[in-house]
Amino acid sequence: MNASQIHLALTHVPVVLSFIGLVILSIGLLKKNETITKTSFYLLLAAGIFTVPVYLTGEGTEEAVENLPGVSESIISKHEDVANLTLIVISLTALMALSGIVFYSRRIIGKLARTSVFILSLISAGAMAQTAHLGGSIRHTEIRSGVATVSDQNTENGSNQNEARGTDTKDED
Repeated sequence: MNASQIHLALTHVPVVLSFIGLVILSIGLLKKNETITKTSFYLLLAAGIFTVPVYLTGEGTEEAVENLPGVSESIISKHEDVANLTLIVISLTALMALSGIVFYSRRIIGKLARTSVFILSLISAGAMAQTAHLGGSIRHTEIRSGVATVSDQNTENGSNQNEARGTDTKDED
């Protein structure tokens, strides 16, 4: 497997784990259920762990797609910038989740860990969503917002309509 295959195979794992971890943590905290809360900590820890290989294979994936038609260097750059921030936030979330697992039964430290993990997981989930959106928009032009201009769309549609009619797009004399 090359970097692109690893990146694409694993890229959804930390995104899904961070969202599921946040939802389960919310339920655990609302119900004051230790088992559910600890389960969310393990999921958030796993999200942090899975983020590392996804992040490390990003550069190789960029090299594989940067010269493909329709790929925008500015979108890759935005994705990379947000991915850097996301790595930091999910790493902090994972470390705090680990401390929550280890120190759960200690009253003050456990409560601080639960609160910190909840706040960090909110931030992580948002950062993951933005990173995933920007990553997807690198190759999926249909999800790009405001990238294609009206003239680009008209040119593309006009050219496709003319091809369908069998006419040439050049002006006839």
